[in-house]
Amino acid sequence: MRVPLEWLLHLLPAEFKEKGDSAEEIATRLTMGGLEVEGIEESALGPVLDVYITPNRGDCLSIYGVAREVAALYDIALETPVAASPAAGRDNAAAQTIVTVEDPDLCPRYAARIVRGIKVRSSPAWMQARLEAAGQRPINNIVDVTNYVMLELGQPLHAFDLKKLAGGRIVIRRARDGETLRTLDEEERSLTETILVIADADKPVAVAGVMGGANSEVSYATSDILLESAHFDPLSVRRTSRALGLRTEASYRFERVVDPNGVQQALDRACQLLAEMGQPAAVPDRIDVYPNPIEPLTVTLRVPRAAALLGLDITMEIAADCLHRLGFGVDERADSDTNDSDRLRVTVPTFRSDVTLEEDLIEEVGRIYGYENIPETLPFGGTTLGGDSVEGRLISKIRASLVGAGLQEVVTHSLGAPSFFDAPDDAARRVSIRNALSAEVGGLRRSLLPTMLHAAEHNAAFQQNALALFEVGRVWQNEGVSESVPQEYTAVAGLLVGPLMPPDWQRGKGSPADFVTARGVLEHLLGGLGIRDAEFLPLGDSADAFPQFHPGRSALVRIGGSDRPQGIIGEIHPARATNLALRERVYVFEIGLDALQQSVSSAPARYAPLSRFPAVSRDLAPRVAESLPYAAIEDAIASANIPILETMRLTDVYRGAPLPEGIKSLTLTFQFRSATETLVEGAVGEAMAHLRTTLETRCAAVFPS
Repeated sequence: MRVPLEWLLHLLPAEFKEKGDSAEEIATRLTMGGLEVEGIEESALGPVLDVYITPNRGDCLSIYGVAREVAALYDIALETPVAASPAAGRDNAAAQTIVTVEDPDLCPRYAARIVRGIKVRSSPAWMQARLEAAGQRPINNIVDVTNYVMLELGQPLHAFDLKKLAGGRIVIRRARDGETLRTLDEEERSLTETILVIADADKPVAVAGVMGGANSEVSYATSDILLESAHFDPLSVRRTSRALGLRTEASYRFERVVDPNGVQQALDRACQLLAEMGQPAAVPDRIDVYPNPIEPLTVTLRVPRAAALLGLDITMEIAADCLHRLGFGVDERADSDTNDSDRLRVTVPTFRSDVTLEEDLIEEVGRIYGYENIPETLPFGGTTLGGDSVEGRLISKIRASLVGAGLQEVVTHSLGAPSFFDAPDDAARRVSIRNALSAEVGGLRRSLLPTMLHAAEHNAAFQQNALALFEVGRVWQNEGVSESVPQEYTAVAGLLVGPLMPPDWQRGKGSPADFVTARGVLEHLLGGLGIRDAEFLPLGDSADAFPQFHPGRSALVRIGGSDRPQGIIGEIHPARATNLALRERVYVFEIGLDALQQSVSSAPARYAPLSRFPAVSRDLAPRVAESLPYAAIEDAIASANIPILETMRLTDVYRGAPLPEGIKSLTLTFQFRSATETLVEGAVGEAMAHLRTTLETRCAAVFPS
């Protein structure tokens, strides 16, 4: 917010101005007091403070609000711009117009005054100079007065051409579906019943708290005006502003809560300024619809607790003085319920909607007393050794394992739009965001894979086509907990595309990643966690549930003997991959962290010395059905339970003549070794015979004669 120093000093005592603190000194004091001044600019009116106002401090979105902070920090008086209340009269405002509030929840208070016989012209030079220094463009005396009061007191105002209001009425209601309004920016706005409008007897004439309509705009032909000063629900204004894509100085303030009990003061101040500029006096009295007045909140402050939290020797007198300076009411009498003499009953003014707790009051005392007065002390008391959580340690292991496999970690956004990668039923399980800023961040991600694919596309746009990525992050979906609480869990995902090794003059470009590569990475991860019982199940009948994956190059992952899969691995279906700007086939995997946590081995790693005895290699070439998965071969070999079998590898697969159709020949290479002696041919032959029998029995294998 731009705060012209000349305007600010106008609201402070003359002796303070004579003291002559520079703009830099005032800026430093404000910043130390919790109201950050980001810079100082020069204008025709002199220095202008660029003050950053946090969303909870709507009371400081005015020159008067900032002046109140300066007065409190310097412990000086504050000049309040008080306007005289309107005189009573026979032909008063209530007799000349009717105001009806149909939705008091969204508009708790609406006040109006009427000024007749005005002449629209330029505003005085002093007002134009202050408005320009504060970042406002002067327009005419009526609009300038409303903007001036908004900047001075923080209460937005709006002026209607009274003769353009059908029936001379004001109705505050929700818009009706199908209604439209051309706003002052000359845009035609479509309205819905969620939007609060200011209407006359026939039509909307303004979007409440945001912008007026062109159909009731003040022009140089205007002679009678109705001045509006109201309090609108901040959430309603925020929803409306986002729905219409329209942000204004008024909506900016209403969203951050405007003082409901400052409505009359702003209205009377505007009428006073118009009178000082030579305009007619306002019609006697005012209309003020305020069915449920908002009362100040009372909060008890325990002074010893304030001293303990701040680390200061705070007394009752110091705490009361700091709060008095900020406009809080303080009753220093003992709490009648507890008979404690160290408590203050504090009345929080309605312009400080951010103060609701005792801790809020303590913060106010601390910043006015001065954070710089808090002494530096060494920590005391017992300390504990820090340590990571069980989940944190597991994630660290996962990261180390995947980085060791050559993958790079990415961190993608947890919000996103529906993706081409989504399954047909994903929309029902998607967790949508209320009042999302845009469709691109309209919901919480159900999987890490869509955002990782987006990251891969982004890299490909910069000629980074060979990628090996992983992510560990939170995902959400509407299932498994309750209708109102989505399920939230951590997932681990990886993505491989293109060759994993950079091009080389000896090995060329290298082979691109395939399903075996992706499975190898995942098995490396599981093995590093001590998980030895992972199963990779062909999609089969589940292919329809995973249309994003290639049905023949994908598998469900099951670990820990569970009866349901906990992850998936495979190639992106070619029909979906056409949406990607990637040259090679894309392989991905994703698995839940909970499944890994439940299956990870807690036993300490055991190391054995390398055997000093030589190994013996033998091959078998079983012929098996084409439909037999390789996992069945591995299970059969493991069931043979041969102590001297060190490793088994698949070294070749053959299909075609002279083999019958539907039969494939595998070449399996076995390596045998003993830790205690050199193997003899008899022991190896016996082991090979047992393996052959096991494959014949469990896999219906046939061996060539």
